Amino acid sequence: MPVHIPLRRPDFGLPPEELTKAFGQRTKAIIINNPLNPIGRVFTREELEFIGGLCQQYGAIAISDEVYEHLVYDGRRHVSLLQIPKFEDCSIVISSTAKTFSMTGWKVGYAIARPHLTEAVRMAHQFLTFCTPPALQEAMAHAMEIGDDYYDEFLLSYTRKRTMICDALSSMGFEVLWPEGTYYVSIEIGNMDFEDDLAFCRYLAEEVGVAAIPCSFFWKDRRDGKDLVRFCFCKKDETLQEAIKRLKRWRS
Repeated sequence: MPVHIPLRRPDFGLPPEELTKAFGQRTKAIIINNPLNPIGRVFTREELEFIGGLCQQYGAIAISDEVYEHLVYDGRRHVSLLQIPKFEDCSIVISSTAKTFSMTGWKVGYAIARPHLTEAVRMAHQFLTFCTPPALQEAMAHAMEIGDDYYDEFLLSYTRKRTMICDALSSMGFEVLWPEGTYYVSIEIGNMDFEDDLAFCRYLAEEVGVAAIPCSFFWKDRRDGKDLVRFCFCKKDETLQEAIKRLKRWRS
């Protein structure tokens, strides 16, 4: 029976009391997303240590989705539970070449864990995925051997795109939640004349010609996220500039 623990506003921090109450003798695993889609929150080492401590206490496994690990801004550093030695035996990291190397259509990812944990992962993978073409796996392996210069340029490029879209949205009067990581930015629309985020996004697509995602679909209780809308900035500069132009025309 899954238990959902929403992060705490306004900074979407980890709620320690609620998380502690959610753990028990029957807890098998916790799933986290770090950096977090859609808000862009990056968990601190202290928060990860807290999660890891609960996993050790109750014999649970932490399954960490870290596909945006190389997109962390403003001097922050992405920390994985696997980088903390005492949690190696209770952590599985899931990642993907889709985000880091722009191979989204290939659907090639990977999991990292100690052998006793990857045994179960391999068994599940055998029944869930019929075939990942060997050529795509070879390409992924080659990409992962690229040096640090690629990652530096990758982050620099997205830092610039983040600034472009966030500054533009702020100048239009939107309340912008600058992301600490990922290539998404969210805005608050609670004070606007729309029923909810879905109505806002439908209007934006039909009348303005700009696509956005209703954040409420990322919450178990959709009411908790109905005042937030997510934009994606993993696009060409000219695409972002055109979207900004259309939004400015609408807002003016």
